[in-house]
Amino acid sequence: MEGIVIKARGGAYEVQVGNRCYICTVRHHLIEEEKRRLDETKEMPYVDLIAVGDRVRISTQVPAEANGYIEERLPRETQFGRIRMDGWRQVIVTNLEMLLIIFAARHPTLKLRMLDRFLVTAEASDVEPVICINKIDLAKLENVQRELKLYEELGYKVVYTSIVTGLGVAELRETMRDRISAIVGSSGVGKSSLLNALQPGLRLRVGEVDERIHKGRHTTTEVMLLPLEFGGFVADTPGIRTLGLLEVDDEQGLDIHFPEMRPYIPECKFAACTHQHEPACAVKMAVETGNINPLRYESYLRISGFKEGRYERNSDKRRADRNTRRRKR
Repeated sequence: MEGIVIKARGGAYEVQVGNRCYICTVRHHLIEEEKRRLDETKEMPYVDLIAVGDRVRISTQVPAEANGYIEERLPRETQFGRIRMDGWRQVIVTNLEMLLIIFAARHPTLKLRMLDRFLVTAEASDVEPVICINKIDLAKLENVQRELKLYEELGYKVVYTSIVTGLGVAELRETMRDRISAIVGSSGVGKSSLLNALQPGLRLRVGEVDERIHKGRHTTTEVMLLPLEFGGFVADTPGIRTLGLLEVDDEQGLDIHFPEMRPYIPECKFAACTHQHEPACAVKMAVETGNINPLRYESYLRISGFKEGRYERNSDKRRADRNTRRRKR
């Protein structure tokens, strides 16, 4: 039978096949195949072989049983994830069509650099990003719109919402209709509350923001793919305060995922230009002339690591450390 993974917890996966759900474990031969592949490619392993959103083929010992086995994972169209602090790659959800990036207008503070990291990851994952600024009732709408004007000019869709006044909830519902979406953002920005406003009855737990540090408590502890009454699915994900660049590779580069840089990249003198210290860099000239916003260029430098004199995606030390950890395991 073919189904979709809607929940994952501790090696057990809830797979929806039609209107029925099965609790499944992964067949040992899939795990062994992945180990052999990693030994050949020398890649860092993923935390889990199966992720929420995966389309899989399952079997059961008896047709009427609710327990089964995952026999095959079908190819993924997209995947969204992060690199954890320990260097392991973690796929959070797969086969997405839209990444809904939630930030609060206030409490916690809107962090544009973190927004840039989410946008880069969405671009690299080939998933459409939509920016949602929640809790807009706590700030002046025109002030927040002024702060986000840059992103709208870059072509990103921005929705302003408030569960207190109801602003933007209907617009967001239409944006998500009949699509597979994931909601991401730091804890405390109101992701679970917003989902409950979009579809009453989900009964997701809602946490409070710590007033001393303006950071939310983690209330979502596992990834779930939730069916929406108005069509489609949404993945509610744990609060993420840091985000690694899982899908950005050395060959493709980071700069291509900044849409304002794309027209200038071919004009640089050097094909492998890092847009930091090279002469005749078209990107740096575009920053100087105001065609590229300096704040976005600063984000590019910080994400790539050049600002601190390091490069996240091509660090010999990080690669050596990861290989050492693998040998120990």
